[in-house]
Amino acid sequence: MNGIYNNSMYNRSIRYRLYPLTSDKANLLKQCLGATRYVWNYFLAENQRIMEAYRADPSNPRPNTKFFSLGKKFTQLRRTKDWLGELPFNPIRYVLKYQADAWQQCFRSGKGFPKFKSRWYDTDSVTFPTGSFKLNGRSLHLEKIGQVVISDDNPYADSEPVSVVIREECRKFYATVCYAVEHNQNGEVLGIDRNVGQFTTSEGEIRYLPDLSKLESRRHRYQRMMARRQQPDRKKEIKPSHRYLKAKQLAAKTSHKIAHIRNDWQHQESRRIADHFQFVVMESLNTQGMTRSAKGTIEQLGKHVRAKSGLNRSILATGWSSFKLKLAYKAELIEVEPKHTSQKCHQCGHIEKENRKTQSKFECVSCGYSGNADINATLNRGL
Repeated sequence: MNGIYNNSMYNRSIRYRLYPLTSDKANLLKQCLGATRYVWNYFLAENQRIMEAYRADPSNPRPNTKFFSLGKKFTQLRRTKDWLGELPFNPIRYVLKYQADAWQQCFRSGKGFPKFKSRWYDTDSVTFPTGSFKLNGRSLHLEKIGQVVISDDNPYADSEPVSVVIREECRKFYATVCYAVEHNQNGEVLGIDRNVGQFTTSEGEIRYLPDLSKLESRRHRYQRMMARRQQPDRKKEIKPSHRYLKAKQLAAKTSHKIAHIRNDWQHQESRRIADHFQFVVMESLNTQGMTRSAKGTIEQLGKHVRAKSGLNRSILATGWSSFKLKLAYKAELIEVEPKHTSQKCHQCGHIEKENRKTQSKFECVSCGYSGNADINATLNRGL
């Protein structure tokens, strides 16, 4: 068993729609988003140049990619750029915290340098750390920007907000506020079995993901429209057509709606569980391995490729990993080995392949217990 985030406090993030109130504040927010991309790319290019010179000749200095050192260089850069001086200092500098972490990950894994941020392909964000914002009800005061309004009241009025991350998606601003909240300490335990489009609890409940088939069909239609129109090509320096950008915006808007519905469902379900249970027991699944392609190789082709690809899409669309992460920081998560839990009778403990009659029906050949197969597996994990 592995306990995850076994602390009395956890970070609870809530996403709000943000209303700048005036066009000047909206423009300032857009400038902040663009400035974070500029600062990221500026220091990434400089550090890559120094790193390549160091690799070519070890007598050259190695780049100092610590956040403290990057922050000092940012202060110097800000003095030479008047437009940077008009923007909030701490939020723009904070993007270098993420870059410092990315460099440390690069040094540990050896998988290559951090990537440059693109205006076309990446979503910009700006983080307002503690001390650069004040939250009071629906009123949010941001450093050098002023008062803006969020779409809902603060559900954690007694908890401390530790950061605010602002993004612009589909021409709308969103603020993700992170709170430091205490864990539930009642000692109750719940077992959970994740399935395609649903999850089952040891209490006998089956909770279904909202039906997204219509939205997914609409997104697929927009993606086909994009494929028929002039697409951008970085190598050939071909810019996208206006019709392509229009179809891309429609596809992005639909994808955004799908993700919002799925995330909202996961947050509500995980919040409901964390309010009543301190410990959550869940099987340790290798989602990446389970959703691996079944195409095989040229020498040995795979079997049931179309059915497997459809199953992979359904698993990924359910969001097993993101649901686990949402539970992990709201409750104390315990992962168990999933071996034989779907074949074991929770009444008598008998393990037999024939116990699982169908995908949904369980009938023990030893004691005669029968019931829903997913609920039986969940009861095994909750014991």
